[in-house]
Amino acid sequence: MGDAMTGKGGHFPCFSRKNRGSVPLFLLIVVISSLAACGSEKPSRPPQPAVATVNGQSIDLKEFEKALGEETALAKKDVPLKREETESLKEEVLDNLIRERIMSQRARDLYISIGEAELAARIEEIRKDYNGQFDKLFGEGGISLPEWKEALRKRMLLEKLIVRDVNAKIQVADDEAERYYNDHRRAYATDRRVRVAQIVLPDRDLAEGILKRLKAGEDFGKVAREVSIGPEATQGGDLGFFERGVMPEAIDRMVFSLPVGKVSRVAKSPYGFHIFKVLGQAAAGGRKFADVREKVIADLRKQKEAEAYKIWIEGLQAKAAIRINRPLPGLRGTD
Repeated sequence: MGDAMTGKGGHFPCFSRKNRGSVPLFLLIVVISSLAACGSEKPSRPPQPAVATVNGQSIDLKEFEKALGEETALAKKDVPLKREETESLKEEVLDNLIRERIMSQRARDLYISIGEAELAARIEEIRKDYNGQFDKLFGEGGISLPEWKEALRKRMLLEKLIVRDVNAKIQVADDEAERYYNDHRRAYATDRRVRVAQIVLPDRDLAEGILKRLKAGEDFGKVAREVSIGPEATQGGDLGFFERGVMPEAIDRMVFSLPVGKVSRVAKSPYGFHIFKVLGQAAAGGRKFADVREKVIADLRKQKEAEAYKIWIEGLQAKAAIRINRPLPGLRGTD
């Protein structure tokens, strides 16, 4: 489901170790235990000093330990981290928290916020990706819904900030995009492609009977419209052009070896029994800039946004008053 739990958004640098943009947000939300007293015989813990302060705003021990615990769980898997790896992870976690704090402060200064309606709309987008299983995450899945919503709200806030304060200033002119295309022509070249039509049938005997009709000279498209159970039957079975790797390997081998106009033997797949006809071929080669203009512009914009973000966040950090109390603490009970 990719980033389904984080929802859809524009370019947004990740704030977790080694750019884990593919990790769904709910996996990064660890349920915080209740702080209710368990008994009067247990003395309360004395206040802990801040791990760091950013422009006078604290990153406290609880917040740091929570983030460190999440990242440690993701990093160590079945093998305990070495001491130097743990120390490096602590620094990365603190760096992420400092960046998040700086960005939250920047959003506050620009009066950027996420309203309830905006949050609810994003949650509905996410819910659609879960095919009715979304609510189970917060019951059977053991995830705290209020915490998850607040984490999502924070992520949306930072996304919105970056869009407004960084990405909105990015411009990509046509001549600039064309220069980028000329420098990266190989990235926009195509592999060999074939245009294929298919007839899909529910059993082999029926498919073999249809194949005999085709070999006797009946029109493939007409027969496909009459008998095929594939969704493209109304188009005469036409699947359009595709490259290797789109179809299962056995079907790829079959259709890429057929001459144009030839009909294949019956091939089985999980969807039924197929008969293919190659309608056309396109050799591998480059595409004109006009054919890939939108993709080139999108690729160049993404690159420029990443570069602009790096300059932007480094500028904010340089202006911030950051104090760190070292040595950094570890997880209690593990040091």
